[in-house]
Amino acid sequence: MRLALWLVVTAALLAGVFLGIVYLASESGEVVTLRTRDAAGVEHATRLWVVDEGGAEWVRTGHAEKGWFLRVLANPRVGLERAGQATERTAVPVRDPAVVQAVNEAYVRKYGVADWIVGLSGNPSKRIPIRLDPASP
Repeated sequence: MRLALWLVVTAALLAGVFLGIVYLASESGEVVTLRTRDAAGVEHATRLWVVDEGGAEWVRTGHAEKGWFLRVLANPRVGLERAGQATERTAVPVRDPAVVQAVNEAYVRKYGVADWIVGLSGNPSKRIPIRLDPASP
């Protein structure tokens, strides 16, 4: 019984340490705020990494079921706060393998080992880049 309790406590502590490391890594480097709206019009703010690649700004998800990504699919008009500037954007998910590779490589160049650490919490092969185009009036 003592061994089982020790194993449970140890596993919980290790999980907490892992999540803490992932959180710290995800907050390193440049972090932007993406503002999305749900079906009721309620605004949600999500902190994400961003890269510039091929003349565009990109965020990405490693989990297609994430709430912010599902809101982007339902309503691609989003707000982006970057370097103290708030702009309106149109979010465009891109699944072209060459673009996915180029954006992923841009993340590695910009965020380095932190990108690898954050990738441990998801499936890197399922990453979906989202291009943030200037919103049309």
